[in-house]
Amino acid sequence: MPVSRITTNFILGEDKQKLVDGFHQIMCDTLKIKDYDRLTVIDEKPDDFFQPLNTEGKYVFIEIQFFAGRSIETKRKLYQRIVKLLIVYDIPVDNNRIVLHEIAKENWGIRGGQAACDVDLGYSVQV
Repeated sequence: MPVSRITTNFILGEDKQKLVDGFHQIMCDTLKIKDYDRLTVIDEKPDDFFQPLNTEGKYVFIEIQFFAGRSIETKRKLYQRIVKLLIVYDIPVDNNRIVLHEIAKENWGIRGGQAACDVDLGYSVQV
């Protein structure tokens, strides 16, 4: 049940849907979430994005909020797969930052106001 925000310092244009689709496929393959479980926000900030001073050009900042429980190995795979996806969009490998926010299931309200710990998610977060 991840919630993701992809913030860029440029306008994606026609690439927006392809990027979201590729990103979501990575989330499904790596985190083992269901295909229908997509919530991604694209935030294009060409004028209001202040990237690290030792970088230039296209830059992407990705935040992913998800239930706690994934292994460090799964997180490493996620980072690498996202970076490989970004290369397709001419984003240098050093011009991205990925931040994971792990949230306990009892701190997430879903499906009509139920705590996620009380709901059968249909997948395991222990990957």
